[in-house]
Amino acid sequence: MATALITGASSGIGEEFARRLAPTHNLVLVARDSVKLAQLARELTAQHGCTVQVLAADLSTAAGREPVAARLASTSSPVDLLVNNAGMGYSTGATQNTVEQEMYMLEVNATAKIHLSLVALHAMLARDSGEIVNVTSVCGIAPAWVDSLYGTSTAAVLRHTEEMAYSKALRRSKVRIMALCPGDVLTDFNNRAGIPNTTDWGWVDVGVLVREALKDLRKGKVVSIPTARYKFLSTLMKLAPNSLSRIYAFDLGQQKHKPEQPAV
Repeated sequence: MATALITGASSGIGEEFARRLAPTHNLVLVARDSVKLAQLARELTAQHGCTVQVLAADLSTAAGREPVAARLASTSSPVDLLVNNAGMGYSTGATQNTVEQEMYMLEVNATAKIHLSLVALHAMLARDSGEIVNVTSVCGIAPAWVDSLYGTSTAAVLRHTEEMAYSKALRRSKVRIMALCPGDVLTDFNNRAGIPNTTDWGWVDVGVLVREALKDLRKGKVVSIPTARYKFLSTLMKLAPNSLSRIYAFDLGQQKHKPEQPAV
């Protein structure tokens, strides 16, 4: 049975990927919350009979990422699919947050994902097989959120994914890499960031998101933007000059409250 490693697996999009992949994959679940991971591992093993390894790790530092990188680099027990999902955000802007808070977000959302993606790519290219899903955001396509490094971090991962996917090294191989660019997804991520969950037209069900993402991965797409509404909006964002973002973008710097905890 193939093995999938999922970061940020204790909740939200990562947990949904774990549930969706458990019938067909053994799993390596990565997050900071070892208690939640262990509970999910027991549940998935009981339901599907898959082997589930729990790997508690803080991805915000190079040292914290080392156990995950070592697991991705393993030749004796290779990882066939990396779902590079762990991420975070704030509900307030870069001008309100401390410099340390913003740099922490860059480390988690961009540096950690690119680090693990590169480790996985080297291992997969060596055996000429494997798949990577880098979870980023439609905010990486154009400045949809301003006064924030969230879009900066997601844009870096989106660009990295495209640059690797279009390289001769990958095009000549059987290794695939895809950027998943969700819009607003109904998960606990928003609660932890202080972003209200509503039921208006913009929110996407997490089950729909993951189902469409896996379909796009099988089709060999380089960028997956699930649901017609976000495909349409992302096209408009690509066509419109970035300067127009001052009109349509959501300005986090206008929020009234300070962030409490990063949504990781």
